[in-house]
Amino acid sequence: MKRVLHTWSFILLAICLLQSYCLQAQTFKAQIENVEGGYYRLTYTVTSSNVSGFTPPSLANFDVLSDLSTSTFNNYQYINGHASHTEGTTFTYIISARKSGHQTIGPATIRVNGKTLRSNAISFKAHAGSANGGGNGNNTHGQHNMQGATVQQAGSSVTQQDLFIDVTPSRTQIREQEAVLLTYRIHARVGVGLSNTSLTQKPDFKGLISQEIPLPGNQIQTTLEHRGGRTYRTGTILQYVVFPQKSGKITIPSITFDCAVVQQDNTMDLADAFFNGGGTISVQVRRTVAPVTLNVEPLPQPRPTNFSGAVGKFSIQAQLLNKSVKTNDVATYRITLNGLGNLKLITAPQVKFPSDFDTYDAKTTDNTQTTANGLHGQLVFDYTFVPRNVGDYTIPATDFVFFDTESGTYKTIRTQPIQLHVAKGEKSNADIDKQLALLKSDIHSLHAVQPSVLPLWGTWTYRVLFALVIVIGMLFIILTNQWNKKKNSVYGQRHRAAQNAIKQMRNATSANNIHAELLKCIHQYLIATFNLKVTDLNIEHIKQVLSDNGVNEQDINQLSSIIDNCQFAQYAPSSSHDSQSLIQQAIQVIEHIDKESQMHKNN
Repeated sequence: MKRVLHTWSFILLAICLLQSYCLQAQTFKAQIENVEGGYYRLTYTVTSSNVSGFTPPSLANFDVLSDLSTSTFNNYQYINGHASHTEGTTFTYIISARKSGHQTIGPATIRVNGKTLRSNAISFKAHAGSANGGGNGNNTHGQHNMQGATVQQAGSSVTQQDLFIDVTPSRTQIREQEAVLLTYRIHARVGVGLSNTSLTQKPDFKGLISQEIPLPGNQIQTTLEHRGGRTYRTGTILQYVVFPQKSGKITIPSITFDCAVVQQDNTMDLADAFFNGGGTISVQVRRTVAPVTLNVEPLPQPRPTNFSGAVGKFSIQAQLLNKSVKTNDVATYRITLNGLGNLKLITAPQVKFPSDFDTYDAKTTDNTQTTANGLHGQLVFDYTFVPRNVGDYTIPATDFVFFDTESGTYKTIRTQPIQLHVAKGEKSNADIDKQLALLKSDIHSLHAVQPSVLPLWGTWTYRVLFALVIVIGMLFIILTNQWNKKKNSVYGQRHRAAQNAIKQMRNATSANNIHAELLKCIHQYLIATFNLKVTDLNIEHIKQVLSDNGVNEQDINQLSSIIDNCQFAQYAPSSSHDSQSLIQQAIQVIEHIDKESQMHKNN
């Protein structure tokens, strides 16, 4: 009766798992995440590995900054004691809204197992990024008097040789996602007074993610520079750090500045001069910066399967924030990623928690700042988990793969595994569920979406899989019963004793006294196999027992000789070669005795 119940329990469980797989393995959902003011990560996730024909929606209101990035995943998750397994493919874009306001992204489509799936649409409030002219285009980027000992007279022309602005990239030959510093500098010939500059419109950095670097004190620091026989006062008026999102040639577009040039007005009477700043006037001059081109090389192929997309230089560490962990406690495992590179685009590493832990999505804290060398600082990933059972556990090492710009190679760094002991706690499941409900808003930070599901119920595919589950279930029960019979038989016990003895003999090579250890292994085997007592371990009694169990005389004599050699060698020196040979002889004779005793029993 118990066997029947066991069989049907297995079959029902398999059917439930099949239904769950059919529903979960073919979902298609879209998510949008704000990466950095005006930049968004648009992700499409299909929980199936057999996909083709991905068709994105129209992105007419957005600039697509990166090439389509495709990655696969294989996740295991444990929630409230229930295990789930998900595998699939992720398609990712980095986009920027062309204007602020409410935006809607329609559904994408994909082919899964010959069927077409549609994702959910996404509606959200967008903020135009700096790559699209967002923000205040009339901000004054410098307030500094750059005039020399003399000032131009009113009405004098201000030529390109008198005043110009250029942009200098830190490098023009780079890799994808590698930081480039753009420095805009103004050059005013001595004698040309400059009171301030203002950017008319922020540059349209297509194919790039940009971060502006504020000037210290919002002031232009000038130096003297000699060019073409002229002397200029030169100063930095604007800096950006940009990250190319795709390979090929990317153009840094031209931008325009309005410059206020100070000139002397000698026609002004003394009263007017007094009330107008000493007889000077301000003349507006517009200057356009010529475009420059970046040559962006793709990252080397093949890319590692677990490549994070990070480019730069990084280090990683992990820690358990809780001093002690008890069952049904909410605990936090923290991974800290330090470095210099495209930190804004890095997602949380995947951590393989023990199966007894309920696990939840990581919460990310951004502690980065923009410098002339790129984004520098750290990302902190906090993983919430709840242990359900008492015991000793290990959170294994987590790998992080990035492209090292210094060496030009992919590198892997990893955390150290963490050991923890889970003690018995006092909280109930109801208590922990209430606590997790309070944390839910922090744990799940992305937009909630409704997946599209392709049902298989009632299809021929489902019927075939259902029948296959039934057959596999019956075979599993039959094989399990046969194995249990064999395991519980006398032979099974004897065979395990022989295997254990052989294993210990092989390990005896590292013992201080090899012969003593080998003799111990033989005695343990004889006791376990033939139900002997320690007092029975004399050579004559051993020979009689072996003979009664069908062991031939040659193997009995060889085992007797090995025992004699081990006893003698404990009191006389022997070579390591002799010891190794004796171990091999012992292993062979134990294998023969095991087979012969089994044949004797069967007969």
